[in-house]
Amino acid sequence: MPRSLWVMIAASLGFGFVTATTFTSLGYVLYTMVADLGWSQAAAGSSFALLGLACGLASPLPPFLIKLVGSRLTLFIGAMVLAAGFLLASVVQEIGLFFVATALMGAGFSLIAPSPGVFLIATWLPERSARLLGVYFMAGSLGGVVGPLIVGAIVGLAGSWRVHWAMMGVAAIALGLLFLVAVRDAVTVESAEQVKHAATGQVAPAKAPAWTVRQAMRSPAFLLIAAAMLVVQTVVTTLHSVLVSHVAGIGGGAGAAAAGALAMSLLALTGTLAKGATGALAEKYDARWLLILGLGLQFGAVALLATAQTPMLAILAALLFGIGWGLAWLSAHVLILRYFGAALAADLTAMATMATTLAVLGPLSAGWVADRTGGFAPIFLVFAGLLALVIASTTLFLRAPRALPQPDVTSPRDDDPLLVPAE
Repeated sequence: MPRSLWVMIAASLGFGFVTATTFTSLGYVLYTMVADLGWSQAAAGSSFALLGLACGLASPLPPFLIKLVGSRLTLFIGAMVLAAGFLLASVVQEIGLFFVATALMGAGFSLIAPSPGVFLIATWLPERSARLLGVYFMAGSLGGVVGPLIVGAIVGLAGSWRVHWAMMGVAAIALGLLFLVAVRDAVTVESAEQVKHAATGQVAPAKAPAWTVRQAMRSPAFLLIAAAMLVVQTVVTTLHSVLVSHVAGIGGGAGAAAAGALAMSLLALTGTLAKGATGALAEKYDARWLLILGLGLQFGAVALLATAQTPMLAILAALLFGIGWGLAWLSAHVLILRYFGAALAADLTAMATMATTLAVLGPLSAGWVADRTGGFAPIFLVFAGLLALVIASTTLFLRAPRALPQPDVTSPRDDDPLLVPAE
């Protein structure tokens, strides 16, 4: 088997694993942990927020570690950090120790995906990098589909969330060994910029773009797109944290918790499929309207969650939200690419993603509201209001920049390659 294929398989498996075992399944594990250890919903939300915060703050590390020790050891270190977080979570009694565990999980996530995988694919398979990046991110999204189901199966059979964390720790160690065996760098990494620009299929500094990063970040178009991404990520992060508990609260009993896991998996599955479809749709239709459509579907889904009286309605809401999430998330990235060009796409996506670190406030707010009101419906109404505000501002004010700041610039071509964003 060619080395490049081994690298592709290992990187994709790593992305799927970290997605399955952290953000998309933590809400399910928290539901059982809260019931067992008597933690408050606010404490549970804080642990989820720390996961997201650690992931965001650790995102600059992979490019520099790859420069220092290479992709193979960077991925291995990430797997060991992730394993440490999982194994620590398996023995916790106090919430403070679990905060440390989730922070380790978040750091491990960033060290494994997506930056190292994007760099490896762009350097090993440059001719097919755009298509294979789509496969890579699809693998990451599919991890979110199976994650809640795996948690449900392990906890259901073993009767203990501790067994789940211990098994994930062992699996992370095995993943680290796979990285050592399968991964090699195709090129010598001389600067962190090579890694940062790999998302554009380039491993050397690109030709000077028409826009500077600072000019683009100050433009109304970028600010509106970043605001939409922030709201979407806040709602998505919160749903991953509380959806199982919310559905269980509606129906009551173990069956309702299983319905919550199904809702979480459907959200991830429809989001994955919608991202894949949006890339093709954006070639035929204005990505701005696809963004607005996605935001509208999320608004309807969140409003339905706030008023749903049965688990089936909540599952329907999760399905609609997944479609809207996929549409909006990918459309936002396409708009960044088309408005500002491929050379700045990686930098501007990183800036927008860093801004979405504020999404960690969503689970904190949801837990605080649930502790005081007995449910999550009020926070869903707040999210519906935020989505309505973003829909209005995007519809009224988001337009392609009328003039680029440098006179020698041509407009982006319609056939510019589409980047597939990270989760």
